[in-house]
This record gives sequence, C-alpha cells and structure tokens, in this order.
Amino acid sequence: MAQRETLLRVQRDDGCIFTLTLTLDPEGGERGITFTEFYDYGPLGDDPGREYGYSVHAPYDALDALADFYAKDAAGSAADRLVEALQTLVREGVLGDRLALKGNQHRVLEGFELAGVAPTTSVWSWIND
Repeated sequence: MAQRETLLRVQRDDGCIFTLTLTLDPEGGERGITFTEFYDYGPLGDDPGREYGYSVHAPYDALDALADFYAKDAAGSAADRLVEALQTLVREGVLGDRLALKGNQHRVLEGFELAGVAPTTSVWSWIND
C-alpha cells in the first residue's frame, strides 16, 4: 500500500498552495519513491487557475540506500527514516517554500544521485481553460 507524506504545506500571499510531498509505493516500480514540489494556483480574477508539479522519482528498491544516505544512524524502518530525514531538511530550511522554482526538485535530485540511486524527473502541469 502506498504511503504519502506531506512534508510542507504553505498558503502563499498570492493564493498559491505550495506543497512538498513524498510518496512511497511498493507497487510503483521505477517510480516507487516520488518527491514532488507542487504549486496549486486557484482561480483569481480573470485567471481560471493552474497547477504545476516537479518530481524526482527513484525505484522503490532504492529505499534502503536513500534512508541510509539521509539518516544512516537513525532508528526505525527505512521508510520512517527517509520521511523523517526529509522533514528535518524542511525544518532546517534546506528544502522549503523560499527556494526558486524547481529548487526543491533539484536539491532532492542531487541527494538521490549522491546516494547512488538512478533517479528520474518529471514535470506535470494543468491549466484550467
């Protein structure tokens, strides 16, 4: 069963809801681990609304390697350690709302690569016509 954790959720002054999430899905194959930086702009005036998502994916079987890289000495399951480590990066400001567009995606991509994992990225968008 998939586990989805919201690492950060912020309502910005411009009406955008900004979120950072981590999804761990044993059935997800090459995208079993997905970190997403997401922007949700609701309708405002003449703007009908839009959404953007920037993700980093890794195979689910990379979970132990990622947990060991981000939280080598922590206790708990690999999933719990990875979630807690990314939450800590948010608390410390390494990841968060203040970064430039795709900044969180880029930092997580670099971390996954340093952990020896072969990540991929994706971009998703939706514009309400």
